[in-house]
Amino acid sequence: MGETMRKPRGGRRSDAHFPPAKPARVGIGSAALSATTGEAKCAFPAIFNFGHSNSYTGGFWVAFPSTPYPNSMTYFKRPAGRASDGRLVIDFLAQALGLPFLSPYLQSIGSDFKHGANFATLASTVQLPNTSLFVSGLSPFALPIQLNQMKEFKSRVIQSRRTDVLGVEPRFRAGRAWLHDHLHNNAVKYYNNDLLKGMLRQTREALRDATIVYVDTHSVKLDLFSRPKEHGLVYGTKACCGYGGGAYNFNPKVYCGNTKEIDGQTVTAAACADPHNYVSWDGVHTTEAENKLIVSAVVGGSYFDPPFPLSQLCDLQPIGEK
Repeated sequence: MGETMRKPRGGRRSDAHFPPAKPARVGIGSAALSATTGEAKCAFPAIFNFGHSNSYTGGFWVAFPSTPYPNSMTYFKRPAGRASDGRLVIDFLAQALGLPFLSPYLQSIGSDFKHGANFATLASTVQLPNTSLFVSGLSPFALPIQLNQMKEFKSRVIQSRRTDVLGVEPRFRAGRAWLHDHLHNNAVKYYNNDLLKGMLRQTREALRDATIVYVDTHSVKLDLFSRPKEHGLVYGTKACCGYGGGAYNFNPKVYCGNTKEIDGQTVTAAACADPHNYVSWDGVHTTEAENKLIVSAVVGGSYFDPPFPLSQLCDLQPIGEK
């Protein structure tokens, strides 16, 4: 991806009306696109993804069974290693590029790594956790581990054929009012406006042969949470799959699909019948409906910083088809 890029001829938006794109703030895509030359429909034949539960497609599920039904109820109709009712942003992105869904790196059966791999896992952090999964609830597959997995993956691929891989999310933590209010947190804005931009400059300087593009998904998500009805949704901060009712329908003691005893009563965090009307799936993760809107908004290029001509490099495919 070291070639000189022309500016895009104009971004294609979804039917939903989002505010004008602003300078990069919060929300960075962790997918790395592997470039190639040739006459393929898309200049990117593969995606390598790093992250946590907003983009993991089963890696943690393979190692530590989790995300039970009703997760994946809308599209897959069965547990599919995704913390949502259906497809994720990374799934719709792959679809837009004409690629199959990414196989989890940790999944040995039924995987196809010809078009990339997904190293993301549920509850992953940037730094290595200081204690066990069973104590902290954090994934042992933190970002440094994911990067090491990528290095091992690359070395094994090179052994069989020569290849070149170069590359480059906010987590919506829920609970009481901070499901929504944290979006306006000044500390978060400071981190993403100043610190993140500084880190991106350093990374671009260190990786001169790579094109590193920041994707401002925060602006899209913020608008969806704040004004869901303007985008064809109904509920912005209320979880579809949860327990407690009210404005948030969320209780941190019992997560989606689980049953526990709370205050002497056995309760279940069950799913709503209409997840397509919700922004939030379980108070932490987003619904398939929102994920589709996010990708529809960003693939046109209006939320890229710097401008990146994705629509010129790829014959973008319709997303969301059953």
